[in-house]
Amino acid sequence: MSGAHALARAPRLAPWAGALGRELVLLAFIGALTYLAVVYGYINVEWSPAECDNPAVTALVVAGAVVPALLRRRFPATALLAAALLFAWYPATGATLALTSYTVASRIGSVRRRVATLAMGATVPFSIALICSRFQWQTTVIAFGVAALVCVLGPATVQVLLGQREQLIGALREQTRYAKLQERSRIAQEMHDLLGHRLSLISLYAGSLELDGTQASEPARLIRGTAKTAMDELRATLGMLRHRNPVTTQPNDHTGTWSDISQLITQAQAAGVKVELTWEGADLTGTALPIRQAVHRIVREGLTNVSRHAAGAPAKVSVAYCPDRVRVEVIDAGHPGGTGQPGSGLGLVGVKERVRLLGGTCHAGPMPAGGFRITADLPPVLVPPAPDNDEKTDDRWARAGMSAVLAIGLVAPTAILSFTFGSVTFDPIDDPQEVTFESIPIGAPRATVVEFIGQDDPLARTAATAVESARPPGSDCWYSAFSEDAVIERFCFQQDVLIDKARFGFPAG
Repeated sequence: MSGAHALARAPRLAPWAGALGRELVLLAFIGALTYLAVVYGYINVEWSPAECDNPAVTALVVAGAVVPALLRRRFPATALLAAALLFAWYPATGATLALTSYTVASRIGSVRRRVATLAMGATVPFSIALICSRFQWQTTVIAFGVAALVCVLGPATVQVLLGQREQLIGALREQTRYAKLQERSRIAQEMHDLLGHRLSLISLYAGSLELDGTQASEPARLIRGTAKTAMDELRATLGMLRHRNPVTTQPNDHTGTWSDISQLITQAQAAGVKVELTWEGADLTGTALPIRQAVHRIVREGLTNVSRHAAGAPAKVSVAYCPDRVRVEVIDAGHPGGTGQPGSGLGLVGVKERVRLLGGTCHAGPMPAGGFRITADLPPVLVPPAPDNDEKTDDRWARAGMSAVLAIGLVAPTAILSFTFGSVTFDPIDDPQEVTFESIPIGAPRATVVEFIGQDDPLARTAATAVESARPPGSDCWYSAFSEDAVIERFCFQQDVLIDKARFGFPAG
C-alpha cells in the first residue's frame, strides 16, 4: 500500500522537487557571488560596522545576503528593505538587492505599491550613505546612483519586459491550442461523414438480406439494427463538431490521389499561381484515407500560403510515394506579390497537428536563400500518433533562457559595482587635518595623539623652525605637515602628556 501511495504522489512531488532544487541552486549562487564580491570585489565603504578581513564577518555578510533572497517570494517588500539596509553598509551584497527588486516587480500587483517599494529600495541605501559619509554629495551620487540603476531600476524593468513577453507567449500558445482543436474537430467531422456513409451502406446491405426470407434474415436484421444504432451514436457524438460552413471538401475515394492533387494544381493555376506538380512513385489509391486526406490538406494549405504571400513567384508541389514514407513538399520562391492578406499561421499549426496524429513529421519555415518550404513525411500505413512534446520542449528552453537571464542579471550588477566603487573614494570620516587637531584635548596621553597624527615628521620639524613660536620649556615636540592646506601642526609633551599644540603655515618660498 505504501508503494502505491508513493507512486501516486510521485507526479505531484516532481514539480515541487524541481522548483526546490532550482531555488537552492539560486541561493547557493547568491552566496558564492556575494563571497567573491566581499573578498575580491573591492566593494566597500568607510562606515561598514566591521571589516570583512575577518572570516566571521564575511560569513555573516554572506548569510545576511542569502536570507532576504530566501524570503523574497513570501515577503517581497520586507526582503527588499532588508537587502537595501544591508547594501547601505556592505555594497558587496548588490546581487541580493537586484534579485529582491526583480521579485518585487513580479510579485506586487498594485502599481502604486510596487513603485513605492522600489523607490524605497533605491533611496534607503542612498540616504544612509549620504549621512554616514557626512554629506559627500558627489561621491555618494556617483556610487549609489549607479547602484540604484543597476540593482533596483534595471532588474525591475527587465522583469516588466519579461512579464509582457510571457503574456504574449501565453496568447500565442492559446492560439496554437485552438488551431489544434480546430484541426481535430475537422478530422472528427471527416470521420463522421465517412463512417456514417459506410454504416449506412452496411444497413442497406443487411436490409436486402432481411428481405430474402432465408435463414440469414434474422442475423441480417440484427446487423441492420446494430448498424443503425452505431450510426445514431456516431451522429450524436461527432455531429456536434460539424462546421456550419465547412471549408473542406468531402473526402472520397479520390482524395489525395494524383488526380485530386492535379485538380488542386489546376485550380491554383487558374487563380494566377505559377505552380507545377512533381509526382514520384505509385499513386496513393491504395493508401489509407486519413493519409490521403493529410496529403490533400498539406497541398491545399501550401497553395493557400503561396497565393496569399507569393502569388507572382514560381512554386512547386512534390509528392513522393516511397516504401517507408509519403513525402509531401510545397516550395515557393518567396518574391513579393501576394494578395497582401496577413495570415494567422493557424493553418500550418493545424496541418502539423494532423500529421502528428498520423505518426508523421511536418516542418515549415523560410529557406536560407529566400522563399518558404513546407515538408511533411507521412507513414504509408496507419500508426499510433507521435507524442506532442512541443510545449514541453518550449518550457525547457524557456526555463534555460530565464536561468541565463537571471545569472547575467546578478553577475552584471556585481561587476558594475566593483568597477564603480573601485573608481570612487569616500574621504575618511575622521580627517586629522580638520577634525582631530581641535578634538585632541590638552592632557591627552602621547599614545592617543600619535594614534591620530602618526610618527614625528622630520621635514615638518625643519620647515617649522622658520615660522614656529617658542616651544614650552622642557617639552618634547612632534610635528606633522599637510601639504594640501599648507599647514604644520606641532604637539608638545612633558612626561608623555600633551601640554601644548599649535598650527603654522608653511614658510614662504
